[in-house]
Amino acid sequence: MILYDKILIGVLLGGALLLALMTEVARKYINNEWRALYCVPPIIGLFFLTIEGFEPLMLGAYIGMVLLLAGLIKDDYKVRRFACLGALVLGLATIPICLLGKSYRTDDYVKDFKEGVAFMKDHYILTEHKGVDFDALYEEYLPLFQEANKNHDKVANTIAWARFCAEFRDGHTGFQPKDEETWKEALRQAAGNDYGLSLMTLTDGRVAAVNVEDNDFFRNAGITNGTIITSWDGQEIAEVAKESVLFQMTPYADKDNEAFEQALYAAGIGGESVRITYLDASGAEKELKLPKLGDYFERLEKTMEIICQGVETGHMMWAEVSEEAVAFRIKIMMFDSESSKTEDFTAMKQEIREKAEEYQAAGKTHLILDLRDNGGGSGQMVKAIASLFALPGEYYYCTDGLWDDKIGGYAKDESGNYLTGKDHYFQGENIWNGPITLLVNQNSASASDHLTMVMQGMENVTVMGFTEPNGSGQGVNGTELESGALSFSSSLMMDRDGGIYVDSGTDRESGNEIDVAISFDEEAVRVLFDEGGDYVLQKCLEYYQ
Repeated sequence: MILYDKILIGVLLGGALLLALMTEVARKYINNEWRALYCVPPIIGLFFLTIEGFEPLMLGAYIGMVLLLAGLIKDDYKVRRFACLGALVLGLATIPICLLGKSYRTDDYVKDFKEGVAFMKDHYILTEHKGVDFDALYEEYLPLFQEANKNHDKVANTIAWARFCAEFRDGHTGFQPKDEETWKEALRQAAGNDYGLSLMTLTDGRVAAVNVEDNDFFRNAGITNGTIITSWDGQEIAEVAKESVLFQMTPYADKDNEAFEQALYAAGIGGESVRITYLDASGAEKELKLPKLGDYFERLEKTMEIICQGVETGHMMWAEVSEEAVAFRIKIMMFDSESSKTEDFTAMKQEIREKAEEYQAAGKTHLILDLRDNGGGSGQMVKAIASLFALPGEYYYCTDGLWDDKIGGYAKDESGNYLTGKDHYFQGENIWNGPITLLVNQNSASASDHLTMVMQGMENVTVMGFTEPNGSGQGVNGTELESGALSFSSSLMMDRDGGIYVDSGTDRESGNEIDVAISFDEEAVRVLFDEGGDYVLQKCLEYYQ
């Protein structure tokens, strides 16, 4: 039960009990002050009711509050005793009703869905670019929200929203429920069962076991990290992955990133056990029955943590990674609260400039900007960082969409295409005299997507990683619903030709590319899962040897 409802019931029970004990005194000493006391609990209850709103399962407590007013209206000993006793019974009965009632303080999920879709239709800027059919999606997903509403299931509501948002193939489109525990439970349920291993697709298309449970069962079967898995419960692994609810909840903007992770989800699909086929050390295909060990999400999360790791240092911190190289880790596009308010990153630029000079004086020649798992932040910080490391000259940053105050949105031509506004540029300061590498992964999104886009064409910069960045670079906004917060792309960023900057369209190919694609092969699996190394960083350092 929520705090305000607890207080309301506590006031009702305490007030009713106190007034019941005082009825004998009130009978002996009749005056209006005694009568006024019967108003106090209802007034307090009305105050908390106004704050939290009406809850049907609290009706007994509400009636109990009103019942106490009988003592104000009727100056009669028996009436007052009966009113207090009735209020106590109703208050006590309300407690188990609320605790056991599935509908207690639940939101109207269908109403939420209708309002959220209507708001997105008016404000989502990539509808045409992504080929979104709001009406079709509404009809497809409405039954899921109706079912969640019927069962008063906030986890099912969260899963339904995540699946709906994933249809946009936009890393900026998502739903966050009001409490973190609901989101965690949704992920746990959606991930499926743990059978002792995860799966990842190698660059050559084969599927390998990774993050394998270290026990005699797998050792005796000859299954280790890197073992090739050929089928899962008699089906192709790519097809099995599509059955994963968690896969359906994940909004892959770029189809290459989806293909990289897809097999990961298949490892959670099955019942009390699954049958797999795999290749042993001699290359012979064998079959094995894997029993269910528990929930899969924890293993899945650990697998991605290993694959997507960055240089082990803090945000905006430097680390020497070889005799020639130093890495600068940027975990999020934020520097400090003051810079975020003023969009003035002068202090940050000076700090970076001083550290760069210090490391170059110490003989470092190779700089690594580690953007892996950078979820974005300030666009102005993107411009500040890019300007520091760009060679001398003028560089293109982006083009604004043309805003029309009359319609309260971005202007379009007769064909429905957005009109361009102001072009933005910056000057390169060239503070690093040597090669610069950007390390990215599929979770490098938003502002880090933008930074990659801006820097990938620079002569002194090479972009590396297992995958391209996320492919979602537009500005984000959203709306608050009863059951949580809905976010989506709402601030337009374009290129000079009038196209959408960074974000993938109906072809699901983002505008970002990588210069050096690092193979996810048996060697990568061994370094990552057996040796605990950072394979991407290792290949980056080898590239310049």
